[in-house]
Amino acid sequence: MPVTSRYTVFSSGEKNMSSNTAQATVAPSHLGAVELAHFKARLLAQATSLSAQDSELRARLAAEESVTANTFVAGIEGAMAAEADDETIALLHHEQTELAATMQALERIESGEYGYCEECGDAIGVARLEVLPEAHLCVGCQDMLEHRKGR
Repeated sequence: MPVTSRYTVFSSGEKNMSSNTAQATVAPSHLGAVELAHFKARLLAQATSLSAQDSELRARLAAEESVTANTFVAGIEGAMAAEADDETIALLHHEQTELAATMQALERIESGEYGYCEECGDAIGVARLEVLPEAHLCVGCQDMLEHRKGR
């Protein structure tokens, strides 16, 4: 599923930046230009990988074996085919969510908002960004969000 952004990620792994984004990227005060370039490269690679996984999962669902297995089959064989498809659909949904978060992080880099918490505005620590480069919340705000959701 394509995600609207300044970047287009092709299933072949190519990436293209639209011509209107040729402007220089603004580095937040707590991230240097080298760190920002590092995170941008990681996010682009992650977007390419997620796009490829998305294509692979879609192909798996559309494969003749899957379609044949989804025709009415009684008993354990039918249940196993349905379970395999459910797992593939769940993985596809997860990949799409991750790809959307990655593309949003790339947009935040371009707008100069990358590395700042969208909730409180504080800087997101470099250690957190190394682990989760698409992070949009600082650790404190993420913790509060998870507690509100009852996790």
